[in-house]
Amino acid sequence: MLRKILSKIKYFLIVVLVGVLVLTLFPTILGGGSAEQVQSFVTRFYVQCLGRQPDTEGLNEWVGRLLNGSKTGADVAEGFVFSEEFTGMNHLNETFVTILYRAFFDREPDATGYKAWLERLAGGMSRKSVLDGFLKSQEFAGLCNSYGIVPYAGAPTYTASTYSGYSSSGAAGFQAGRKVNFIIWGDDSAYDRPGGRVSGRTDINIFVHLNLDTHKAYLVTIPRDTWFGGRKINGYHASGGNAGAVSAFEQFTGAKIDFYVVTDFDGFKPLIDYFGGVDTTVEENIADSFSGCYLTPGMHHINGTQALALTRARHGRSLYGGGAYARERQSAMLLADLLLQKRSIVNSGNLSNFLNTIGQYVWTNISLSQAVQILPAVLSMSREDITITTFNSWPQWFGKSSAVGYNEAEKNQFFRDILNQ
Repeated sequence: MLRKILSKIKYFLIVVLVGVLVLTLFPTILGGGSAEQVQSFVTRFYVQCLGRQPDTEGLNEWVGRLLNGSKTGADVAEGFVFSEEFTGMNHLNETFVTILYRAFFDREPDATGYKAWLERLAGGMSRKSVLDGFLKSQEFAGLCNSYGIVPYAGAPTYTASTYSGYSSSGAAGFQAGRKVNFIIWGDDSAYDRPGGRVSGRTDINIFVHLNLDTHKAYLVTIPRDTWFGGRKINGYHASGGNAGAVSAFEQFTGAKIDFYVVTDFDGFKPLIDYFGGVDTTVEENIADSFSGCYLTPGMHHINGTQALALTRARHGRSLYGGGAYARERQSAMLLADLLLQKRSIVNSGNLSNFLNTIGQYVWTNISLSQAVQILPAVLSMSREDITITTFNSWPQWFGKSSAVGYNEAEKNQFFRDILNQ
């Protein structure tokens, strides 16, 4: 069954960013990661374990060793956890275990696992043994794979054929069975921007609900300045990483989010160029010097630089509420166009190279088996099957903060209706 799907998977590409777009898959499980990916992998350990940005010498050394294959992801992890800098912090067991979850699993501890590890430490288990438990887990292997890193010496290599026995009749791995929820983030980050590619805000937030039975997708734009939990919702990613942002958006939408897809300035432009550009419709005259977007109404074939400018253009906009509202709607429309147009780039013969290339531009925590499950639905979709919408909201002041307000009950009902589709 999978081979038939893979032979038709002239769309895998789309999945990468759009919604089902999922970038489908451990972007780089089939080969080594790019220098940028590896640098991001090492940087996360500086931030999560040492609480600081990397020094150039240390970063370059670790990246070089990972790229030449002399070190694995586990080697890097051990190097940080047993460094003098880390051990000198004298963390309590509770803090130690929490850091391991954040650094190696990219999430907050679950209550059951957290309690179990603390009990083992209290019973005399060494911290090295605890660390080994994390490093040999499938969850850590998944994290490493998402960066194109070998998890540990002797780790199994996963390819698409690993899942050739998968039956698409079920929907294991999704919170709501035959219904899938995920979030697409456009991160306001780049190497030449403050914070680099580590601590960006999600200025594009698109919640996607996909029904695997009806083959219908709902793309819900969530304004970046939406006021939630005493702050703008786009800041949760900058302060809490992927796990913190997922948690915030789950609370806001009332939906369990199965996975995320994220790209940034340095990823989005080359991604669009890799696809050969995209045809998209502009419905009003845009002349925005802030983003560099100058387009007239009508259909345009645009490259990566133009696509980034278009998805950032908010000055002088009038449709869909104008400003950032128009920009968010335009971004969702462009992603839908990308999904529907780029179905012939990939085939079963070039899948490996495709995944390795895509992994340089987009990051996701979706598993390959999950991606396989959504393929039949996505392959059959037309533009009429994709609904782009949002909840009612408006500009509002919250103290000294200019943000986006909404009616809580009305917003909650809106998302309940979406989830029932």
